Amino acid sequence: MALLATLVLPSLSAAEPLSPTQARAWCFGTGKISSDQRIEGCTAVLQSSPSDAMALANRGETYRRKGDPERAVADLNRAIDLNPKDAVAWYNRGIAYDDLGDRDHAIVDYTRAIRLRPSDPLYYNNRGNSYSAKNDHEHALDDYNQAIKLDPKFALAYYNRGSAYREHQDADRALADLDMAIKLDPNYGPAYGNRARIFRDRGDRTRALADFGKSLELNPNNDRDAYARANIYLDQHDYVLALADYDRAIKINASYAGVFNARCMTRAILGQLQEALADCEQSLRMRPNDPYTLDSRALCYLKLGNLDAAIAGYDTALAAKPQLESALYGRGIARRRKGDADGAERDIAAAKAINAGIADEFAHYGVE
Repeated sequence: MALLATLVLPSLSAAEPLSPTQARAWCFGTGKISSDQRIEGCTAVLQSSPSDAMALANRGETYRRKGDPERAVADLNRAIDLNPKDAVAWYNRGIAYDDLGDRDHAIVDYTRAIRLRPSDPLYYNNRGNSYSAKNDHEHALDDYNQAIKLDPKFALAYYNRGSAYREHQDADRALADLDMAIKLDPNYGPAYGNRARIFRDRGDRTRALADFGKSLELNPNNDRDAYARANIYLDQHDYVLALADYDRAIKINASYAGVFNARCMTRAILGQLQEALADCEQSLRMRPNDPYTLDSRALCYLKLGNLDAAIAGYDTALAAKPQLESALYGRGIARRRKGDADGAERDIAAAKAINAGIADEFAHYGVE
């Protein structure tokens, strides 16, 4: 990006047009220039100079940063047509295509940026991300390796390579890279979150909880890590802590049905049965006929003493997933309470054949 000397200008009223000097300062300058000012300045420059490639590139990049990739691509298309040797414009259009989910076009643009400026590790890192999104593990690792070779202190590239290793079950290499990312940038929250997942998968809940805690301290609005930590608390029967994290995750992002189901289950265990039912219904509106949510809702009915509804609910869950041991066991308990000893024995035996510890799990739920 072409830059003028740092200049902070006062805001202008909407009715007052920008002078050419002010327009160029906002379009090309550094300092305390907001995204809206940058766009306004570049727009004013383009009104008088429609073929100013740098103004188009700067406005396109700003649109991208504001979350408007369509406008970004439109401006960057024109900028690249006018100046096809602008590596930054190719790079920024690649990011915009990534934001649109168009990985193939993104890779093409990053590749062109790399040809123009092969020494920039960011270009390799971002192309690696696009390859990773296409599940092209080999090419992604090649790019992350090159980014790290160019900049051995590039924490983000270590994080991305470590995350790619983790997704492909290479936990040792993943852990080494995430350790390095954290060493280079101790305040990089996502690295703690992904390292926590490795510890969790290895059964080291203590270190997993510590890393999830650090991630959430650095980024309190990380709903994925709040949800993941809640699941650990749920597994170790810390239901109050689990509920607090499910509440947190839903407050941040209420678009995932699985979190509502998890909170339904937790509330049911804690005896908050009406609230639990409301969560299960919300989960089913988002993901109809999900067997796990149907199972959770049936548990609510069981704990409420509504045995007919519980049996019907477990029947529906088992129709969707016939070997769901919790639904078999729950239906067995409901049948036993209804006086159907033979049906109860069959269901409970089938559940224990799948999971020998199912009775202990239900004891934690308050059902015996």
